[in-house]
Amino acid sequence: MLVLGIVVLDAFSKPIETEKGVSAANKACQSLEKTFPQLVSFPGSEQFADDVEHWTVSSEQNATCSIEPRSASDVSTIMQLIGRTDIRAPFAVKSGGHAYNFGHSSTPGVQISLSRLNDLVYDEAQGTVTIGMGLTWDQVYERLEPLGVMVAGGRINGVGVGGLSLGGGYSWKTNQYGLTIDTIVAHEVVLPSGQHVNTTNTSYPDLFFALKGGLNNFGIVTKITYEAHSQSLVYGGSLTYNLDVIDRVNSAVSNFSQNNTDPKAQMIVSYNAISNQFIATVFPFYDGPTPPAGIFDPFLAIPSEASDVTTRTFVDFMSTFGQGDLGIGSFGIAQHVIPVEQYTLSLLDEMVTQVIAFGARLTEQNNGSKVIVSVSPEPFLKPFSHSRGGAYPHSSSRQVTPASPFIAYQTDPDLPLASQAARHASFASEIKQFSYTIQARAVLEGLSRWDDILYPNYALADTPLELLYGSNLERCKMLAARYDPEKIMSLAGGFHFES
Repeated sequence: MLVLGIVVLDAFSKPIETEKGVSAANKACQSLEKTFPQLVSFPGSEQFADDVEHWTVSSEQNATCSIEPRSASDVSTIMQLIGRTDIRAPFAVKSGGHAYNFGHSSTPGVQISLSRLNDLVYDEAQGTVTIGMGLTWDQVYERLEPLGVMVAGGRINGVGVGGLSLGGGYSWKTNQYGLTIDTIVAHEVVLPSGQHVNTTNTSYPDLFFALKGGLNNFGIVTKITYEAHSQSLVYGGSLTYNLDVIDRVNSAVSNFSQNNTDPKAQMIVSYNAISNQFIATVFPFYDGPTPPAGIFDPFLAIPSEASDVTTRTFVDFMSTFGQGDLGIGSFGIAQHVIPVEQYTLSLLDEMVTQVIAFGARLTEQNNGSKVIVSVSPEPFLKPFSHSRGGAYPHSSSRQVTPASPFIAYQTDPDLPLASQAARHASFASEIKQFSYTIQARAVLEGLSRWDDILYPNYALADTPLELLYGSNLERCKMLAARYDPEKIMSLAGGFHFES
């Protein structure tokens, strides 16, 4: 949101009256401090800094106060207070702080950090793991690995359990088990009214459906139970290539995308331009200690600048990705998504061409300030084959993968919010054009459609709801009206079903 005079302007939504919002936030924070004196923090404290911090500067806001609930009961009290008719304060809920869009997990009001909801319980008899929403996926994996089990969670370190699980969730196990939402057994959720309920296929089944992709529209989820599966050693790592071998890399990626039939084999490919230098990185993964001959051999045969592909533990494989430091200091992100069925050689060539072109132009325009232009093909093997439904439409009848384009740019976190918002808006415009250009090629080749569903966790903030939820949208709107008749969740940012 952009502060201008007496309004707060979200770059992609309607204005909210500042004076009313500030007054409500101050009133809420005062009341919360009286009720939870040990849980509330204010600007200047270490806890507050931790609570409002996000992966990217462009997602952060300076809240009026923050609070760290210890239980669903605490969350219930917080929700009832924030939503009181004489308060109705703006708020946000943060799990891991990896949201790409400004205001989706940050606020100028009450920042709710779920960091203390960090329990993890493995039920061997039921074959499930129940996880608190304050954990990140790398923390989850570290705690599960000694037990010999894993869950189908996030692919990058630092990503919160909550956001990924409520938006869909692509995993290193998606080929085998589906999206993260396809492996969910139950949610513990505090409704906007403060009521605490548990959802399953048989208990509140409509809410269970809504929470599988419906993001933050239905309350605050405090824990989720997932199906667990046994975990052996895995094979994987990273391979880094220069531009002079990109033809061979693209040929290998295209062959993998169109011909791989082993559900244990996956990869992420990343094409990046930074300071007029091009780098391609391939992250191969096999869910077993030794992949069958031929799956990754074409990649290993290409001369690489760096390689650490080996047999290792799953946690060690995840360490390949670090903690999300892009190496350019404080940065902002403009991110979107391109739905693609398969990655042909010509489509991959187009991705490389556009990365180089956009990278060169934006580097020149930004006068030496570092800009990274990137797109990541994600060649899953029919990722919706294990679909169990949910608000996020992912029917097996239309198998698309979420190619991930983004632009990262250096920014000063101390700049006025208006200056940060203006800078971000320019890059958001660029990522739209970048994504459109690549998708146009995919559409031309019959690999994408303009009405294909977009993955909510990647999509830009002004993406129409119809492109996120398709034919499920009206049902989601109906359920939002049923479970949040007072529109409490509209006090938070995000993709909202309520008008």
